[in-house]
Order: sequence, then C-alpha cells, then structure tokens
Amino acid sequence: MTRRRYLLGAIAIVLIAIGVFSSENVTRLDFTAWGRGMWQRPTDLVAALDIERGQRVADLGAGKGYFIPYLQDAVGPGGVVFAVDVEADKTAALEERFPDAPVQVILGGYDDPKLPDRSVDLILVVNTYHHIDDRTAYFAKLKSDLAPGGRVAIVELDRELSGLLALFFPEDHASTLGNVRAEMRAAGYRELEVKEMLPIQFVVVFAPE
Repeated sequence: MTRRRYLLGAIAIVLIAIGVFSSENVTRLDFTAWGRGMWQRPTDLVAALDIERGQRVADLGAGKGYFIPYLQDAVGPGGVVFAVDVEADKTAALEERFPDAPVQVILGGYDDPKLPDRSVDLILVVNTYHHIDDRTAYFAKLKSDLAPGGRVAIVELDRELSGLLALFFPEDHASTLGNVRAEMRAAGYRELEVKEMLPIQFVVVFAPE
C-alpha cells in the first residue's frame, strides 16, 4: 500500500510538472482506475446525480454505451435506461450489447431524441452537448420529455481548461460553462447545481422553470 501511494504521488507530481493538469484538477483524478475511468470517474459521477431506484433515465448520445451499466445499477431492476443515439450503427450495436430490460435503445433524430413524453426523471448528456445544433430550441423541446421534477445533467469538456491537456481536444469539441448556462436559461431552464468533481469537464444540472 505504501509503495502504491508513493507511485501515485509521483505520477501526480509529473502530471503537474509537465502541465497536463493543474494542481487542483490532478486531485480529481481517480488513481484506482486507468484509461477513461481515471478522469471520467463514472461510478462517482452517477452516484453524484442522486438517481433513485426505479427511476427512468436517458443517456443522450449514448455512443458505445459507456455509461449504460452504471445507470443500470443506479435505477435497479424496476427502472429504465433509455440509450439514445442518432447513428443507426451505434444503436444497432447497443441493442446487441444490451438486449434486455431495463435498457431501451432509441434511434433519435438530430432535433428530437424521441423519448417518451413526460416520462424521464433524468437526462444525462455526456460529451454530446457541443454536437447539438440550435441547442436553445432543442432543449426547449426536450422539456416535454421530462417527468415532473425531471432534470438534465450536462457533462461537457471545459474549453477553459488550463494546461497541456487542452491541446489534445479540438476547440469545437468543448464548451464553456457560461455559454451552457446562457443557452439553457434561454431554453427555459434554471440551474440547480454545479458539481465540481471532474478534472477536465464541468457537471451542471438543470430543471425546467
């Protein structure tokens, strides 16, 4: 254990020294995981969203389904996870990977995720927000899919990142928290909270006005 602690400490010092992470953000890495798990912290992120057993949640822009198992665990057997993507090859792969309930795969449209009306307790949007055209109109329409008390959680690469790591991400694949706040406010949402927990992304939760 002591040897591992020294190793992790050395890694943290190197990451700070070469400018990959700031001293603040390096403390948000999960050194018990490797690869994406180190900086995405999926277990901690889903836990921080306070999802209740039996709820219905949507992963908007599900891709290969990275977050689906974590959301399944959160909602339990009585809940539902909607895995939404706009690419048919991805939804086909999702159906093959998650053939059983509680996962329901949806081929969404670019202007409508095609979620059931007034049914979703939480819509999770990870690394997808910047891909959406006319976001104000899109999220205004999305309100009709939320159940009473429903929320939207946006997890997005922070364009204002400091350090060398920012060089590895195209500028148009990131957002600023200020822009997201303004666009969501224009779409008719109020901000509930910002969760300062990830090293290279911001996490902000909204609810309809």
